[in-house]
Amino acid sequence: MVAEEILMIRRCVTCDKLFAPTTAGCSSCLSDDLEFVPSSGVGSLVSWRVVDRAGARGELTPLTVAIVELDEGPWVYASLEGEVPPAEGPVRVQFQPRPRDDRFPVFVV
Repeated sequence: MVAEEILMIRRCVTCDKLFAPTTAGCSSCLSDDLEFVPSSGVGSLVSWRVVDRAGARGELTPLTVAIVELDEGPWVYASLEGEVPPAEGPVRVQFQPRPRDDRFPVFVV
């Protein structure tokens, strides 16, 4: 079951620039004082590729990996569920549970 949650991104406390969630420091003012802020979770597809992923029994299943530009500006790496949208088509984040209660952003059309 896919549960909707908020995608948190990073914001520089010094200059207010927004970054992807994994960013450790501001590339604009070089501050390392970043805080997490909620994003809209909506963006557009920058690039995507279908790769084969090994399943639990060793079988290969296709997985669409993507780069999404959030409406706020940062780019995030994620997987994509469903058909690849047209160039202008929006995508929205959802989260899927992974082993050990980890959450991974998945964007859906």
